[in-house]
Amino acid sequence: MKRNILILLGTLALLPVTAFAHVRYIATDNEQALLSYHDYAAFFSPLSEPKYLAMIIATLVVVVVAYLILDHNRFFHHWAEHMAHVGESYRPFIPWITRLSLGIILIGGATDGFLISPVLDMPPSLYLVQLVIGFFLMAGFLVEFSAVVAFCLFIFALAHDPYLIGSFDILALIISLFILDSRRPGVDDIIGIPDILHIKRWRRYLPAVLRIGIGVGMTYLAIVEKILTPHLAALVAEHTALVDVIPVSAMMWAFSAGIIELVVGIMLIVGWKTRLASVAALVILSMSFFYFGEDVTSHVTLFGTLSAVFILGVGPWGIDKPHPMHKY
Repeated sequence: MKRNILILLGTLALLPVTAFAHVRYIATDNEQALLSYHDYAAFFSPLSEPKYLAMIIATLVVVVVAYLILDHNRFFHHWAEHMAHVGESYRPFIPWITRLSLGIILIGGATDGFLISPVLDMPPSLYLVQLVIGFFLMAGFLVEFSAVVAFCLFIFALAHDPYLIGSFDILALIISLFILDSRRPGVDDIIGIPDILHIKRWRRYLPAVLRIGIGVGMTYLAIVEKILTPHLAALVAEHTALVDVIPVSAMMWAFSAGIIELVVGIMLIVGWKTRLASVAALVILSMSFFYFGEDVTSHVTLFGTLSAVFILGVGPWGIDKPHPMHKY
């Protein structure tokens, strides 16, 4: 419990306000072309400035003090245990969470003119396909057929733009439709359409699929959008007036965002402090969403996947002790 509290406080205390979400959603094509070059020295340059090192030390002091206070706070311990217990009780809602998340982004993408991700324009021939599949998933109608089509759409999009690696949370949600019996609640369950493709023996791997999927996406974005191309991330910080929120350099914002997103992504991949990592990621995402005012459609699968990860915990292939699987 002590280390859990410390990790959570450390993650939240280091948050400047945002991890920039997807930088390519914000930067223009010209900005991406001009500033998408590697510059490791620029990314790590904040570490050479004494005032930023002092800020880091001060932050660590605040984190330690807050940790000591919460560690001896009986109310906080009861509250944390209550949240974990309630989260476990939400397992039956996982199929609905996955279907609704996917349905919303597919419908929203079709109406806004993008295929799976806002960085990829929608081919006219696929508009109706994505729209219909989105509605089918929302209604729980022909779920398994819709999952196959959604999987094909994602692979098609990934083949056209590797940036879709940053949206592996969507792929993880699609795969979950083959692992879960996702008909309930839905039309399939009501009218009695049989479950054919549901692979029950894979069910125990669902938590790992979801956390690794979103962890890979976050790690990829941290490396590609912040660490490898820090000038682009710094430009976004300037354009969105983040440097006015807290008076540090734009590169310091890029450095903070990249490191935080990388650490949280790796924690999810290896399954270490999984629920705390999902909470930290939700906080980062929420603050990014409200600050930048981005369209909710492009981020709804992140909210859905992180919510499912918090509910399910680590599963197999993780450092944390697995939680017992319940019926969905």
